[in-house]
Amino acid sequence: MWPRRLSLVVAVGALGLAAAVAFTAGDGKATRRGVYPSDFAEGDGRSIAERACLLCHSASLVTQQAKDSTGWEKTLVQMEKWGVAMTAAEHDTLRGYLLARFGPRVKK
Repeated sequence: MWPRRLSLVVAVGALGLAAAVAFTAGDGKATRRGVYPSDFAEGDGRSIAERACLLCHSASLVTQQAKDSTGWEKTLVQMEKWGVAMTAAEHDTLRGYLLARFGPRVKK
């Protein structure tokens, strides 16, 4: 169990570092490339997202993803492998919620 938790800690740390790099300029000063919600929007699945996702990372990390249904499915399966517990019904509800609110961006 210990190596598995260590892998999760390393993965979460890497995601945090990637997010920090994405929001800094070459001089190390913070830039505003985009503003992402720091909490989840109302809707069927919000409580599941708050329970399952906020365990390891911020809502901002989730809200900037813009994944399609397959992308969210792969992410949820991976998170469950890393220890997030949810029923099959919660999984489906969460995928639908994430897709509806943080799905692919429409190109203008």
